Amino acid sequence: MLDQKNRLMIWLSSSATMLCIIIFTWTRWSNPSGMMMLGHSEGSGLELTATIAWGQNVLLIVPIVFALVGLYLYINNKEHEALPWVNALTLTLSSVGIISGSGGGVEFHFSIFMVIAAAAYYERRDLILMMTAIFAVQHLGGYLLFPELVFGTSTYSFGMVMIHAVFLILTSAATLLQIRSKLLITAQLEKEKKAKDDQLLEVLNHTQLLANQISSTSQLVTESSKANVRSNQEMRHAYEEITGRLGDQSESLDQMGSKQLNIQLAIEQALSSSAAMKEEATATSEIVADSHLKMNALPEQMHHIFTAVQTVSETMVSLQQASSRAQEMTDMIQQVANQTNLLALNASIEAARAGEHGKGFAVVATEIRKLANNSREAADEIQTIMDSIKEVSELTITQVQSGQQIVHQSTDQVEAFALEYKQVEHIIGQMLAFIVLINERITMIQEDSVGVTSGMNQISTAIVDGMSAMEQISAMSDNQISTSEQVNQEISQLSELSESMQLQFTK
Repeated sequence: MLDQKNRLMIWLSSSATMLCIIIFTWTRWSNPSGMMMLGHSEGSGLELTATIAWGQNVLLIVPIVFALVGLYLYINNKEHEALPWVNALTLTLSSVGIISGSGGGVEFHFSIFMVIAAAAYYERRDLILMMTAIFAVQHLGGYLLFPELVFGTSTYSFGMVMIHAVFLILTSAATLLQIRSKLLITAQLEKEKKAKDDQLLEVLNHTQLLANQISSTSQLVTESSKANVRSNQEMRHAYEEITGRLGDQSESLDQMGSKQLNIQLAIEQALSSSAAMKEEATATSEIVADSHLKMNALPEQMHHIFTAVQTVSETMVSLQQASSRAQEMTDMIQQVANQTNLLALNASIEAARAGEHGKGFAVVATEIRKLANNSREAADEIQTIMDSIKEVSELTITQVQSGQQIVHQSTDQVEAFALEYKQVEHIIGQMLAFIVLINERITMIQEDSVGVTSGMNQISTAIVDGMSAMEQISAMSDNQISTSEQVNQEISQLSELSESMQLQFTK
């Protein structure tokens, strides 16, 4: 700021010095030595003496010297503290030189107001007071010692000097008041500016703090959001894995359902065969009973006995065939039970892999395994019984054949045959009881198989529902991941905005 003022004042003071030189030269050229100079007295002149000329020359040289000093100081230091004083002295002495160089012309006394107005640019009262003092000394010294250099005449009234002094004081006072008022207004404006700058600085500091907080919060939120995205992605992968395992379990259940259907069909066939065998055993029992009643009349009814024995032989062959078929069904039941046990074991393993979602399925698999074990044990018992039946049937057939030979050989052996026949009747009764037991066991297996099938259907439905729920959860997880990624983008934009604000503050 001061260097700009000094630059302008250098121009103004230099211009005032040049004006002084021009007026001095013009006056000398238009009024050479020996001529009279125009003064304050109308129609009167002043002879240019050597003393006056010497004084004018001195008053011309002094502002030039100060102008050169000011220019030197400005070139070396544009904000030199002495520059305002040198420029003010240059202006003041230039005005003094203009007045003396013009021969004390009244018109050139206005240069005093010109230089005071120019010096007011510095807004310094001490400079105005210095200039006023110099002009006062000029007028007072000129009035007392050299009136020719100031007023252009050898005689000048004191009243006119006082008028000059009054207007000089008024001009200086007015300039000082203006400077004071401007300084007060400037101080007030500076105060208001400082208050506004403080408020602005406070706002900027608060904004910077807010930007820092936004940046810190954005980083925390970004990290949390990224962790949330990673968690959602891991959850989605887990859901996909669980859905895949549920699909595998569903396929396993479908296969088990198919095998269970085969087991159900085999059980129904075994039940049907058992019912037929029961009917045949009942019929055989009735025939044996009838034969026993007729045993007393055997001599008379030998022929009928032979026929009955032959019927019994055929029936025993049928029984043996039925036993063979029952044994085959028992083997099939054992195989089905073993396969069911393996499937139940696989289901238990899959349920253990499924964790919490497979607990219910594990319970059902355990029950299936128990049922398979029970079925296998029942089949083993049936197998044992059927072996006994087979052995008894073979023995009975042998005995019946022997009986036929005995009937042909001799009727004396009827009583022994009757005894043996009673034994056969007893065995047939036992066989009938065993067949009834087998029928009951097969019926129980059928009922349990139906229950297992129903449970597996429920498990399959639950797995399908679980897969659907997992797919919905996976879709929701995808939506959440998409939302989190969008939030990350917005947070990144907010972080970039915060960094931009911080960069603005650091500039």
